[in-house]
Amino acid sequence: MDKASRLLLFAEVVEAGSFTRAADHRNVNRSVISKQISQLEEELNVRLFNRSTRSVSLTEIGQTLYTHALKMRESLETVEEVAQVSQSEPRGTLKISTPTNFGHHILPQIVNEYLRKFPKVRVDLRLEDHLVDLIGGGYDLAIRITQPRDSSLIARPVARNRSLLVAAPRFIERYGLPNDINELVTKPSVMYVRDGLQWDSIDYIGSDGILHKAELNSRLRANDPEILLASVLEGLCFALMPAFSVGEAVRSGRLVPLLPDLHLVHRPDIHIVYPHRQFLAQKTRGFIECVKRVIDNNPPIWERDIIGFENMYGFTKGEPPTFPENPITLGEHSPL
Repeated sequence: MDKASRLLLFAEVVEAGSFTRAADHRNVNRSVISKQISQLEEELNVRLFNRSTRSVSLTEIGQTLYTHALKMRESLETVEEVAQVSQSEPRGTLKISTPTNFGHHILPQIVNEYLRKFPKVRVDLRLEDHLVDLIGGGYDLAIRITQPRDSSLIARPVARNRSLLVAAPRFIERYGLPNDINELVTKPSVMYVRDGLQWDSIDYIGSDGILHKAELNSRLRANDPEILLASVLEGLCFALMPAFSVGEAVRSGRLVPLLPDLHLVHRPDIHIVYPHRQFLAQKTRGFIECVKRVIDNNPPIWERDIIGFENMYGFTKGEPPTFPENPITLGEHSPL
């Protein structure tokens, strides 16, 4: 490994937060990472990390060199992107970040189509429920279900993100079919929580046209949507969940929509986000095309499993579901 490769590895260790996690990402032994970083320190005659038995932190010179390592990586990526423009077939590694829930339910079909279409590209897919630094982490793109704000990124809307209230037939047998929101929130529910965020209420527009919040009576709280969904399918709780995660279960009858006439306030739409670059690599452009082709947002593929969904939860059948073809450059005051 040459000095430039060690500098790139050094940047990976910084972003991973530890030698062990960096080794896991590369699927190598921790000692391999430690040896290469020690060799880099010897070559540069500096100490890059303050090491302890529990953690590592950057030294002052380490922070400065990390900045230069990022610039070097960005320059190398630009070279690759320029080269790919002239290639007839995309190559290299496509590094993607996606929320866990979306990754489990929607990404497999998209990734499998991508792998079939572009056999010379490797995919490095990370399921992460926190916002990662795309540029610093060397990501080509991310799927995000938040309001993007970073002005250094491009956001391309790909699908709306409607939610619905669901319960299993066994839940309804036990608790009865609720007649209104006040009755529903007395029943046990699940609640998604993580890093200071918790979805602890059902936000809806009342008949008075005013936003209301009905607090959930949560019996189970977790930072993993799949664990929450498992309890809902068992009939132990009801849930407010995105359509992409429960559409198939509703189609098969394992879940039933509750209070479909309630005007829900829906969460942010689904975006593909990628760094603002002069050249968009063919491997990235190809993945975006696969996303569009699989999701086909008129309506999104997952909504088609829910009969009558176009008229539920405050939406009407005539509402235009399409998004602009062109990506959006985000600024400080972007409405996204």
